[in-house]
Amino acid sequence: MTIKAGTDNLPRPAGRSWKIVYLLLCLVLLALAIYQFYNLFIRFSPWAPDWVGYVGAVQALNHLENPYILENINQYNGVVLPFVYPPHTLYLFWFLQFLFIFQNVWVFYAFLALLVVVSCWLILALDRKPDYLFLAVLVLTGFISLWWNFTRGNKDIFLLFFFAVAFTLLVKEKYWQSSMMMGLTAGFTLFATPFVALYLLIRRPVRERLLWIILSMGVVAALFLIGYCINPAFFLTYMDSLLSSDSMLIQVGGWNAPTPYWLFNDLFKSVTTETILPMLLVSCVYIGLILYATWHYYRNHTTDTLKLYSLGMLSVFMLLPRMMPYNFIILVLPLYFLFRNGSYRMKSLVLAVVSILPLVVWSLPLFSINKDKLPFLLGPYVQAYSLFLIFIIVILQDHLRSCSRDGEPAPAE
Repeated sequence: MTIKAGTDNLPRPAGRSWKIVYLLLCLVLLALAIYQFYNLFIRFSPWAPDWVGYVGAVQALNHLENPYILENINQYNGVVLPFVYPPHTLYLFWFLQFLFIFQNVWVFYAFLALLVVVSCWLILALDRKPDYLFLAVLVLTGFISLWWNFTRGNKDIFLLFFFAVAFTLLVKEKYWQSSMMMGLTAGFTLFATPFVALYLLIRRPVRERLLWIILSMGVVAALFLIGYCINPAFFLTYMDSLLSSDSMLIQVGGWNAPTPYWLFNDLFKSVTTETILPMLLVSCVYIGLILYATWHYYRNHTTDTLKLYSLGMLSVFMLLPRMMPYNFIILVLPLYFLFRNGSYRMKSLVLAVVSILPLVVWSLPLFSINKDKLPFLLGPYVQAYSLFLIFIIVILQDHLRSCSRDGEPAPAE
């Protein structure tokens, strides 16, 4: 019998078997997540170095000192970690201190947990038949990114919330409001700037799409201008640090930056001394394949805007020149909408790729296995490999559905 891709039209015994596998997998992953956070919160004292950096910056601002000078913030936090966010974000952090999140790390953690819950509510509100279990497992275990955010005390859960708001407005066709929200997100961190390309996927005249992108970038420019007008010294020091040789924009790959381009570079470095040209060639092919696959997906999905925007968000993320482990938390949003209606077998495969694989690699030291010695740099770049695999699954799933629509027998998911 022919089995439709993307459904649960498996023979009943097989369908029940995959449902059991999926539920067991979810339970195992949730148990592992609980163990991870037990170690973080109870067994060991929370480290949260990024939060400590925010505390130092706010304290420096309270004492009318420049937080972009490392010595100024180190006297308050004792951690050699610079404040790397735009000057206007200082005033957001300054305001948040009145919520006491910079007085105690546990209050900060509670605030992050609240943002996670609100973000999940926004995501589920867009779904007529929400899959609570699938979303919960994605949030708690996907790319082990939530654990990274709490371990570092990082701000990227703010980004998940901002993207959930912008995405909700985008799907509801409130394009002006969505583009302004995207501009605020990009103004909060330059990491988010490339995601303004999402507005190219809106099925409206090109002129309107470009106007929404211009509006987003205009919001970013306005925020920087406001920061400059409030305190030119902060702005100039920030720009100097951004353009310096140790800029945050220049991040060596590995555990702290599993960027695909650095993976290509390090793979070539292990076999040849000449890495620049091969890395550039492979990177160009990689970018070309992502863009071609995205264009093909855009042509195939004329009505399902949720999936189209989700694939667009995933594609932009894959093309980013710099990504950190905690950045992957925002992929909860596109992955949920891309796979929420998949079969139990498909969801099991998704969780195996984005959750089991990173968790297994990170657990290897418990069995006295050096994860740095894994072949093809799987250890330090496991999240990049998960990213490659999940994108391939999305494209293959779409291909199977296209074959099914064209009347060709499609293999089961």
